[in-house]
Amino acid sequence: MRTSAPLFAAVAAIATLVAVFPALAGSPPPDLVEMERQVSLALAHVRDSGPTDPVKRKQLFDANQLEQKGEAAIKSGDYKSAEDSLLKAREILRRLRDISN
Repeated sequence: MRTSAPLFAAVAAIATLVAVFPALAGSPPPDLVEMERQVSLALAHVRDSGPTDPVKRKQLFDANQLEQKGEAAIKSGDYKSAEDSLLKAREILRRLRDISN
């Protein structure tokens, strides 16, 4: 019985830290929020122009997936992963806009 009390306390402490950790991260950096907004707007613009070429549609799909992955990473507090995903999506969208112009 003696070993179960400290074990229970340790498990409870770890569970509390895991539950509180996302709150400790605070809000995302403003430049990351701005990048996410810009990528979302660029994605909407490219989507509206409606590429019909299968290769471009695949690239648009990939950019969309990366943008969603970035959003999810922001929500989970993984800002580095979010930045990486959004930068990749932004690069794909730039290439799609350059090709269509």
